[in-house]
Amino acid sequence: MRAVLVLLLALVLVGCTQAVPGRGVAADLRPPEPAVVPAVADADAAAAAVTAAVEDFWRTEFPASFGQPWEDIRTLLPASPGDGTPPCVQDLSEVADQAYYCPAADAVVWDAAGLVPDLFAQFGHVGVVVVLAHEIGHAVETRLGLDEAQARDPGAYPTILLEAMADCYTGVVVRQFADVPVPGLPIGTAERDAALRTLVGFRDPLGVAAGDEGAHGNAFDRVSAFRAGYDDGATRCAGMTVPERGFTQVRFGSAADQARAGDLPLRDLLAAIGVDAREWATELAGVAGWTAPPLTTGACPEAAAQGPARLCPAADPLAESAVDVDVPALAPLHTGLGDFAGATLVTGRYGLAALRAAGTPVEGAAAGHAAVCLSGAYAGQLLVAPVDFRLSPGDLDEAVQVLLADDWAARDAAGRADPAEHGYERVARYEDGLRGGPAVC
Repeated sequence: MRAVLVLLLALVLVGCTQAVPGRGVAADLRPPEPAVVPAVADADAAAAAVTAAVEDFWRTEFPASFGQPWEDIRTLLPASPGDGTPPCVQDLSEVADQAYYCPAADAVVWDAAGLVPDLFAQFGHVGVVVVLAHEIGHAVETRLGLDEAQARDPGAYPTILLEAMADCYTGVVVRQFADVPVPGLPIGTAERDAALRTLVGFRDPLGVAAGDEGAHGNAFDRVSAFRAGYDDGATRCAGMTVPERGFTQVRFGSAADQARAGDLPLRDLLAAIGVDAREWATELAGVAGWTAPPLTTGACPEAAAQGPARLCPAADPLAESAVDVDVPALAPLHTGLGDFAGATLVTGRYGLAALRAAGTPVEGAAAGHAAVCLSGAYAGQLLVAPVDFRLSPGDLDEAVQVLLADDWAARDAAGRADPAEHGYERVARYEDGLRGGPAVC
């Protein structure tokens, strides 16, 4: 994020082009029931179960959604040393740490010796579900004629759009597995959040722009596409377009921003966000004579239950209070995820300050929901109308990661979060605010 100083991020890649209207507020989201069926024991079993179950799903879903029969994929191939050369590559080494779909051979191939075991170790069976369902999602695209459509009009079907569609079809599959459990592949709340973390791990490198050849998407855009399929189904995926997606990743705006990987030092971040978010909250509240409180450090330890960023108590909602940061608690997030992780928590507290000034309760589940959504709305206005501030590559990815890491952003002014909501819901509310603005919060 660039500001008068440049404010932003560090790890993955996100940027911004324009915001697009959202699909509606996530107010009625509820997590799936906890997983109750035992999971497969190892990576190879997971891959075999996933490919069988995903293709079996499309045998029913494809004709139901698109009015065409499903044609079974010709080759589903685990690639390991000694197995020979897989389709569409020159050497087995090209498959290392990869999974791919080759339309010419109608083949889904995956690295069974490295990639799949690593996914299984890090994310469990759902990591394998996400990667292989994504590749089978490309086979869905081929059966819908998108290979020919891309050849006719590459501008309408850039790589990043086809990747978003495949992420979307992955969301469709995960939703099906959550609703109708598959033996060995349970999908509950924890697995659904792990699915999002898997996508975060496959984001583009920092500095890749949405229009670049071969771009696959930053973490925010990939998670957003997954959510579209999870919430709305396969026909939503097939109808995706570049304008509808509003891809958010951008290049670095300056050499200085690139040199620091989009991140400000923590002290500079707090100075910058303390000015910009305060002005934003003051305007958001729309209360004559009220100015949002200053950003302080260590001013109200009694509000520690809210997390690293807090809205300090105030007997009078119009009295001078503070949005406060516990610097030692925020520093690991800043170092580990990037500067916009902390900015996400701080701007949510400023959202609560604006609500309190306007007479809206800042305790209870609805207040926590609004805090997350308003943090997204703050980021959204930086996308569409940046003045002194703008997002750097990676900022929105950092927001996604901190929302998945803990419920700090969703805690109300008493430090309580809605126990019925988890990472998926927090990311959904953030996206709704980003795309729809404060009115949807």
